[in-house]
Amino acid sequence: MPNAIYVKHLSFKYKNNNFYSLSDISLTIKANKCTGIIGPNGAGKSTFISALCGLLPSFEGQVFYDENQMQPLIDSVKEKVALVPQEYAFYPQLSVKQNLYYFLSLCVESKKRKEDKHAFISEILEQCVLTHVSHIKVSKLSGGYKRRLNIAIALVKQPKVLFLDEPTVGIDPESRAIIITLLEQFKAEGKTLLFTSHMLDEVEKVCDDIIILKDGKASLIEQTQQKNLLLSVEFEQEPSSTNFLSGYQKIAACKYQLLLTSPEELNSHLLQLSQLKVSIKNIHYSANSVEHMYKQGTTGNKL
Repeated sequence: MPNAIYVKHLSFKYKNNNFYSLSDISLTIKANKCTGIIGPNGAGKSTFISALCGLLPSFEGQVFYDENQMQPLIDSVKEKVALVPQEYAFYPQLSVKQNLYYFLSLCVESKKRKEDKHAFISEILEQCVLTHVSHIKVSKLSGGYKRRLNIAIALVKQPKVLFLDEPTVGIDPESRAIIITLLEQFKAEGKTLLFTSHMLDEVEKVCDDIIILKDGKASLIEQTQQKNLLLSVEFEQEPSSTNFLSGYQKIAACKYQLLLTSPEELNSHLLQLSQLKVSIKNIHYSANSVEHMYKQGTTGNKL
């Protein structure tokens, strides 16, 4: 699997803080996949994205988009990367179409687009379901349309890597569904996506890998780990001996959980539990959910 981004010992501290917002993060992000970035408010998600987009004034460590680590970060960002920020990033006094033409004029690629730039803009409008409002002044549009325009502007650059910082926050269900469909389309086109959201069901639906940020530290959850099985067991009372629960994690009184890698391993543990002389109150197994991983906060490879 090819990689798109290489992060080595990334650390960053804001000038007036006595703590690091990002602390010694090293990881690789796969190409042509969607990687989710989740964590509580203040965990460093936006700062992490800013570092990878070359928007921080300075940081410790290295970020590369070039496997040979030869191309400077800012050159890679100019060539390959677009960011859809949390904030609206357009001119509200202009129409949707006028905004797209303006941002296209700023792109180096626009100089090569003399014959087909109108078709190109029309294609973006259609893809983002904005054609029917293309002549409306943006200030008069709802939040859902504005979020989609944010994405459309990023597409003008034809990026290979697309960062989306909470692109579905504060919008209606219809616009949210359109944006999630767009993310699926971008993946099918071979784009590399990095996507932040507090809506964990969105992350679970569209993301292949997940980065959990907490207190400036990062844990990487790869696709294979997400597809593991989670076995939960609750006993009538605390077992007098817990030797048979080796590998389980105690999550509450009489409650234990175990992450399994295959149905065969699940069957083996269920058989073992059935043969014990211990009263079981409840037993449950399911796919390992993003919500569970988020709550645990330490699942995966600690980086």
